[in-house]
Amino acid sequence: MEKIWKEDFVVSWDKTNVKGRLSFNALSLFLVSTAINHAEHLDFGYSTISKENVSWVLFRLNIKINRLPILNEKINIKTWPGKITGITATREFEMYSEGTNEKLCMATSDWLIIDLDSRKPQRMDKYKDADFLTLNKNALDQKLPKVNIRCQFEDLFTVKTQYSDLDMNGHVIAHKYFSWLEDAVYKKFGDKEPNFIQLTFFNECNMDEEILIQHCPDDNLSFKGIKTKNEKPAFTAAVVLK
Repeated sequence: MEKIWKEDFVVSWDKTNVKGRLSFNALSLFLVSTAINHAEHLDFGYSTISKENVSWVLFRLNIKINRLPILNEKINIKTWPGKITGITATREFEMYSEGTNEKLCMATSDWLIIDLDSRKPQRMDKYKDADFLTLNKNALDQKLPKVNIRCQFEDLFTVKTQYSDLDMNGHVIAHKYFSWLEDAVYKKFGDKEPNFIQLTFFNECNMDEEILIQHCPDDNLSFKGIKTKNEKPAFTAAVVLK
């Protein structure tokens, strides 16, 4: 089994923003798909654990961006599993430009396993045997920005979830949140490039839900999405610009 998994991608036109650089949506999609494929290779991906009526869900993604790749650039993504503690499993990432081996991005992520009926996180004690696969190596080694949850957030816009937003677990797929966040960042700051992105998923979104996207004017880096029907947070995010 490969402890460090590597996948190659090309930044096609449909994965870019208006500046011809990799979009937030595509960046998260590349990272998550690489993680999913490695988990399948290690035999604790969805194909295996779904037999127990559970599934992996992404809880948090932190991404340090040196440079976003451009249209037609070939990139390599490396990923490996981190520690398993309680109900959380971590996973690390590094993204490189194929031609120069320039390190473009570093990321760390936290994952949960949820029961597909109760939708509640499950303890991962049964996966402790997978510790031999983990590496004592952190892709991202820096102080992470904090979302100002006490801020008086201002409203930016609302979105309504659609059938095409859903994944096979029946909730809105992770990279859709990054599209909402990218729109929010553009609305506040134009097309400035990010230096760091953090997004935390709190309550799953289902079809035909209205999500209010908000921004914190006090720190100019905190964002969140609120489910309007019950005012529960769908996500919080922090974006540090260059």
